Amino acid sequence: MASWMSNRVFALAVLFLAMACRPVLADELPGILIIEITGLKEASGDVYVAVFNSDETFLGDEPVQAKKLVIADALDGEVVSTELELPMGDYAFSAFHDMDGDGELDTNFVGMPKEPIAVSNNAVGKFGPPNYDDAVFTLGAEPLIQRVVMREM
Repeated sequence: MASWMSNRVFALAVLFLAMACRPVLADELPGILIIEITGLKEASGDVYVAVFNSDETFLGDEPVQAKKLVIADALDGEVVSTELELPMGDYAFSAFHDMDGDGELDTNFVGMPKEPIAVSNNAVGKFGPPNYDDAVFTLGAEPLIQRVVMREM
């Protein structure tokens, strides 16, 4: 009888621990974002991608994740692609083709990009940069593919 009772107590303890840990584990599962970029005029240089999680930080200097893609290494046919792991949630990203190799997006005297750019959802600004609401997407448990086209402004 004591053996049966101790097995039952053990099983209940394991069940309780599993239930208690479940919400913590679910919050820590990453989402997978796959970015596919087309429209590159040259298959040389680098593409820089910056991911943002709020309207306040969008297109600023503090992305939640940034990545440099060497085009020669990331190119598959005419598509440059990368995969990012991020916590599930709302995001927007920007990317630019660093054609002169200086690691920075070159702009003209009024701030317009001189190098090709892309933004999530292929968002385009009307009289300035695209806004977060047009570029935002939700990353969930299933991998998400964002296909964007590099454009010259």
